[in-house]
Amino acid sequence: MREYSYLLILWIILTAWNLYVGLYRTHVDRVRAGLSPSPQEENRFSKLIASLLTAPNQDRPFHVEAALLSCLQVIFGFLFFIEGSVAMGVEPFPIVREGMMGYAIFAFAFALAFLWERVWANLIPRSLSAGRHLDFHLKVGFPLMILVRFFCAPFGFVVKLLEKSILSISPQAEENNTEGNEVAEHIRTLGMESSNMDPEVFEIVGNTLEMSQLNVQDAMVPRNQVQVLDDHDSLEKNMEIARTSGHTRLPLCIGNLDNCLGIIHVKYAFRLLSEGTPIDLHALAKAPAMLSKDDTLPVALRKMMKWKVHMALVRDEFGGIDGVITLEDMLEEVVGEIQDEFDADEHAVEKFGEGKWRVPGLTPVHELPDELKLDESGNEDELTSFGGFVTRELGRIPEKGETVGLQHLKVTMLEADDTRVLCAEATLAEEEPTPQEE
Repeated sequence: MREYSYLLILWIILTAWNLYVGLYRTHVDRVRAGLSPSPQEENRFSKLIASLLTAPNQDRPFHVEAALLSCLQVIFGFLFFIEGSVAMGVEPFPIVREGMMGYAIFAFAFALAFLWERVWANLIPRSLSAGRHLDFHLKVGFPLMILVRFFCAPFGFVVKLLEKSILSISPQAEENNTEGNEVAEHIRTLGMESSNMDPEVFEIVGNTLEMSQLNVQDAMVPRNQVQVLDDHDSLEKNMEIARTSGHTRLPLCIGNLDNCLGIIHVKYAFRLLSEGTPIDLHALAKAPAMLSKDDTLPVALRKMMKWKVHMALVRDEFGGIDGVITLEDMLEEVVGEIQDEFDADEHAVEKFGEGKWRVPGLTPVHELPDELKLDESGNEDELTSFGGFVTRELGRIPEKGETVGLQHLKVTMLEADDTRVLCAEATLAEEEPTPQEE
């Protein structure tokens, strides 16, 4: 009877422990899917959740711990029901040798233990994660999460070694990306060959499929290209930036994006200005939404639609800010560049002489005219802009007015700042006049 009581106590402890591991796992899944907001408060359990969110989306948190606790819960639950049959005067072990009754008791005990584990490790955590008392349960379960991570550290280490060994044999991630791209390309080909549907529709469908292979960092605006309002500057200077930037939303920061106070919709500021009402930028700023740079674009899109925000900050693995992303940035990955009558064509290459072009620094390398095509072979870095290519080849950021040789081109920096090349003049080297011809 004493063994029966010990089994009951152990089974209850494992059930509660497995419940809170399941709750944390389910909550992280909901945040990644955009069904629940990311934790905003600075406390212990929210920091734990934030650290779990930085892992790749395909990796569920506490998977080793959850598997171990589930196994133990089923085992002790099975033993508890077997001991219960013994307490009622039924001896299952001799019956196994004598007939089918023992097998039936074994099967019934295992089924009860398994169903009990599924209810407490899966169904109830899903209900609690969507309930109003979620924060309370996360606080209660936080010590259990720390303990289970400590106890399962040796198992996690062994699993990681096995994972590295298996992935080194079959790199499935690259194969999955290749398969997704091949499907998207096949759809585009069908669109071009079909006479029943506009090929542009197939192009959009293909881009949509490829979107699942892209992360937030593939579409975001890097921090050195983000225009911000500085809280240390005067109101007049900030309003001038808002007027001339051409953007509807701007981050309000203390110095840089790492200290962002919020996102301001400039129409509200100009409305107050037109009414003669004093403008308080702090009152206009809305708390910034945060995304991980490793979030896939579909996941990030669902999150922003759930939060009803048009702009979000992109957080790196160290807690800093890598840049910003907007709904328009994501949509452009599907339908292409979106411009209205007020947008300047920042990436347009302009030919203004024989063998001479004006090239904005943000022009994608693959969109350069055929005469300016650059040889990217041997370069492992994935650079997309002409200015980034010049900076990498030179090994530093060039100065305004400086002329450098770049493969078959001579490039003169028309505009440059401390962080990037803004605009350059590219001339075909072979078409420049020689001194004898001058």
